[in-house]
Amino acid sequence: MTTDPKYTLRTLRKGLALLEGLAEAADDLTLTEIADRFHESPTVVFRILRTLVAGDYVWRDPESKRYRIGLRLWELGTRAQNRMGRRFLEVARPVLKWLVTVTGETAALAVLRGTDSLYLDLVDGSEPLRVYAEPGSRAPVYATASGKAMLAFREPELIARVVRAGMKRLTPLTVTREGQLRRRLAEIRRTGLAINLGERRTGIAAVAAPIFNARGECVAAISISGPVARFQGDNLEALRRHVLKAGEEISTKLGHGGAKER
Repeated sequence: MTTDPKYTLRTLRKGLALLEGLAEAADDLTLTEIADRFHESPTVVFRILRTLVAGDYVWRDPESKRYRIGLRLWELGTRAQNRMGRRFLEVARPVLKWLVTVTGETAALAVLRGTDSLYLDLVDGSEPLRVYAEPGSRAPVYATASGKAMLAFREPELIARVVRAGMKRLTPLTVTREGQLRRRLAEIRRTGLAINLGERRTGIAAVAAPIFNARGECVAAISISGPVARFQGDNLEALRRHVLKAGEEISTKLGHGGAKER
């Protein structure tokens, strides 16, 4: 759902964008660095930061004068996860473990956050050579199996937003053109599965299926990932079946009834 800008507070929008930028920054940032990054005057940024620091949403190092995300956001995030995500994670975790048991590959649960896939939960694969990732990490939706599995069943304006944000080439196989992305998404809607063979990281493959809630909305995706060499031929077909079954099982537990349209 999109919101008419005239019904929102511009300063609050700037503050939220600033918080997201600080959360994504690899290091603490100075006032000047933050102002440059957001193309705002230092005076405006300083006033926003002052407000956020007062609420413990941002912390300022008194010696270096640099800013970072504060503990208050961690507290809010923990509460949100406990209230909204507990049931979801409880439903998904046994299925993730089952996927690892039957495939040996790392299994992951992801949701959409803006134009990224956010990984909520992961279970490490049992193979000696396997993919490692961390809950809370993000990846661009256009370059991941989970991202495209969700994008294929979401509102068209989200696809347009992904295209406007830019599709940077991460490997020689990354989807970087709108037409190519839309053809991929149409195929995913037809088959119910997304397959990634080295589009985000060279040599790493993934298979993902969408997850639907009781209202038929795509709310997440479940995936497995591992070396491309193991995602070939008959083995790939078996992996496809397992992932599709996993997505359907979680969807059913969330109250989704009947087969989705393809």
